[in-house]
Amino acid sequence: MEERPYIVVFSTTTLDGRIASSTGYSKLSCKYDLARLRLLRGMVEGVMVGANTVLIDNPRLLSRYMPRTRHYYRIIVDGKLRIHPGLRVVEEEAEKTIILTATRNTQREKEMAEKGVKIHHVGENGQVDLDTAMKLLREKYGIRKILVEGGGILVYNLLRRRLVDEIRVTITGAVFGAGRSIVEDPKAVGFKTTAESPKLVLECVEKCPCGNCVHIVYRVSDRKCCPPRLEGGEVVEQCLSSKLVELFK
Repeated sequence: MEERPYIVVFSTTTLDGRIASSTGYSKLSCKYDLARLRLLRGMVEGVMVGANTVLIDNPRLLSRYMPRTRHYYRIIVDGKLRIHPGLRVVEEEAEKTIILTATRNTQREKEMAEKGVKIHHVGENGQVDLDTAMKLLREKYGIRKILVEGGGILVYNLLRRRLVDEIRVTITGAVFGAGRSIVEDPKAVGFKTTAESPKLVLECVEKCPCGNCVHIVYRVSDRKCCPPRLEGGEVVEQCLSSKLVELFK
């Protein structure tokens, strides 16, 4: 058995790689891109986001098209345990929510447990040990494939730990010039050269059916295993535009 889930990063960005403007505006997806995201959710057992994404956007993370997995969890990486009961990932179907944290807070943990949220302590001093966390998700919940939807700090830390297997990006016809980035090191160091960067192999380039966006798929080249097949035995297609067109016929 694989020690950890296969991890796919999905993001929709401006031409300059921003996922949100300096004011927090982040509505970048066309209807086809939203459908692409929901199709991908239907092909995984878990969707993962960082705490900032939940606190800023308050997403449900539930909508998915053509589900082809029996289990589906919402996973939040929240090192300082800032997620609170008023958020939609806690209020709506909370038994499907897993929080990975590195902070002890008895009262907050009690509030979450009463909602049905599962909390796991992996790490210390507010820093989640992502390697251990991914192994836990595979072993305890049987999660074979995760879709990471942001934010930039989580994506950077996953890339830094060499835990990402595939990156999917939809590039839209907009420029922000400032704001949150698709990959962001909070220490502003990052990968200093292309030699330090994860090695990526281009798998798919396709024009979005909307006519004004491009979707690209890269595979991390040092990944030693193929993506897990779906529960019905199918292989997930890299390019999805033809499926998107069919959805809107």
